[in-house]
Amino acid sequence: MSHKSTLIVLYVVYAVGIIGHLFTPTREYMLMLTPYTLLLTGGVVLSKVLPHNITLVKWIVIVYIVTFALEVFGVKTGLLFGSYEYGDVLGPKLFETPLIIGFNWVLVILGGVLLSSKFISNNFLIVLFTPLLTVLFDFFLEPVAIKLNYWMWFRGEIPVQNYLAWYAISLLAVFFFMQSKVEVRSTIPIHYFAIQTLFFLSLNIML
Repeated sequence: MSHKSTLIVLYVVYAVGIIGHLFTPTREYMLMLTPYTLLLTGGVVLSKVLPHNITLVKWIVIVYIVTFALEVFGVKTGLLFGSYEYGDVLGPKLFETPLIIGFNWVLVILGGVLLSSKFISNNFLIVLFTPLLTVLFDFFLEPVAIKLNYWMWFRGEIPVQNYLAWYAISLLAVFFFMQSKVEVRSTIPIHYFAIQTLFFLSLNIML
């Protein structure tokens, strides 16, 4: 697919997702499709940036492994993000943690760092600012995730340490990105970051 066609597909898929989540008869199907939608749309995004980019591949693999491991640690101990557990919406799990979760961490951080790089030229400031974007993303994500049973917090509220953990993890991943001198010319990951943010922001308002 061309760059334009890819963007049209991504925007249409998530627009349909927003509408589908708003009506009870279709919401069940939307939830059933959630992990496959994340995998397929995320896969489309990566297919546009991965070919012949070994440095990016290495960054993605390492960030996936680290973020998934931290999620497992978080679920098992409650020490990192707070006490929470995952529901069944996000698909197959390993150690009570959805396999897709590290994949989405990768895409959110990648989109965030590329967006920051569009407006900030100083690498140090990019490392500091990008985690603010990912925390903002999570701020819009959390209420919707709870309503849709992506996960639940044992104490019934989102702890501040969750956002602090998001910032710290994103900061380390972005620092690694900059140190590795990863180059990505496509803007599709930026659009995907914006699409997912708008998706959760819209459902926050309308659900």
